[in-house]
Amino acid sequence: MRLGRHNRPRLLPGISRRRRLRGRGTREALGQIWQSGGLLILGILAAGMTAFPNETLTALRPIASLAGFGWRLGLGGVQAVQDATAAGARGLRSLSSLAREARELEHQLQSLEQRTVLKEEQQRELVRLRRLLMLKDETGSPTITARVIGGDPSSFFSSLVLDVGAEDGVREGQAVVAPAGAVGRILSVGPASSVALWLCDPRSRVTAYVQRGRVKGVLAGTGTGCVVRYLAAGDDVKVGDRVLTAGGDSAFPKGILIGVVKEVRRDGILLAAELVPAVSVRRLEEVLVLTRGAAQAP
Repeated sequence: MRLGRHNRPRLLPGISRRRRLRGRGTREALGQIWQSGGLLILGILAAGMTAFPNETLTALRPIASLAGFGWRLGLGGVQAVQDATAAGARGLRSLSSLAREARELEHQLQSLEQRTVLKEEQQRELVRLRRLLMLKDETGSPTITARVIGGDPSSFFSSLVLDVGAEDGVREGQAVVAPAGAVGRILSVGPASSVALWLCDPRSRVTAYVQRGRVKGVLAGTGTGCVVRYLAAGDDVKVGDRVLTAGGDSAFPKGILIGVVKEVRRDGILLAAELVPAVSVRRLEEVLVLTRGAAQAP
């Protein structure tokens, strides 16, 4: 039966101590032998240099060469380690420099991208303002250029907030137009801002006519679109016809595009033509307020 580590018989304290003393004595004896051997070799070399200097030097030359080779090899290893350390440091500095250059290039790229976006926005704005200027020349009446700065969320943008007001000459009932067509009328005016009511608002009414058939009706807003009502049953109205402002006592001059007929239906004994509005108020950024006169506020 094998005995476990805890079940093995222990050595007596005296025996264990003697073994430790014996091991220490052995190591001390070996150390004395190495010292004696070294002194003996040095003594032999000293005696040889005294009695036979030339022969001793000749005998020691290979040993000296070997020792020199080992010394050079050691120095070469140290130099190689130093070179490798210096190369590693240079590599780290190079990586740090590359990382810094990469960050600088990224910042320059972001700045260039931002400048590109701004330039594109400026070009788009220039195109819009050029179209607005052309429209201003076509109307032949005094106008005020305005920016759309907001809308009325409670009415799904049926009204627009403009950055011009009474101080700029804006009055209630004045017409608001865009390059794409008629927008609406000024509903209320503040000192430096105003609210324009879209033509498709249910409160809006404008006299209009069909360009191809030359028949007139009243444009009324439905909230999401607009419809020309009070057309006679025999009036020549078709899908695709354009509907324009009729002018007269309206704040709008004659001939401003309102929209295109998408459906003609019976409205009692009369006809009604539903339109696709020419202007999407959600995409408007600049408009013109016509100041030639103001009709009754809708």
